[in-house]
Amino acid sequence: MRKRLVIKGFLILSILYIYACSNPKQTIKEDLQNKDLKGFIGKRITIIGQTINMKMGALLITENGENIWMEGLDSWPDGYYVNEHDAKTVKVTGVLIEKNDLPVFIPDEKNSVIQQGIPNPKKSNLKEASRRYLFKDYKYSIIK
Repeated sequence: MRKRLVIKGFLILSILYIYACSNPKQTIKEDLQNKDLKGFIGKRITIIGQTINMKMGALLITENGENIWMEGLDSWPDGYYVNEHDAKTVKVTGVLIEKNDLPVFIPDEKNSVIQQGIPNPKKSNLKEASRRYLFKDYKYSIIK
């Protein structure tokens, strides 16, 4: 009888352990040096970077130079970003998503109308140029 209880307990703990390890909200702590962020889309990850405020909102610049926008955050809170020389290093954990919504265009030299957005060279892939990464459902904290 006691042996059966031990075996049942072991099986239950094993099942709970397997379930916990397969949880899709598991946070991935990656060293993103020389890695493409596409492989992390839809996953909860932790990244360290510098805070910057831009016209399009709060931006995180990672250690390897990738830009990740903070969805729904127009600017970093007071004390997180003062200027280029006084940016804070933060740790952000959130779900990485991708959007193709940057305003990009290829300038038309024959057209005198001034265009708004980000100019790109001829033969550019505008869909790829309009891509940006964002964090959603994120939390952040100052490291230094």
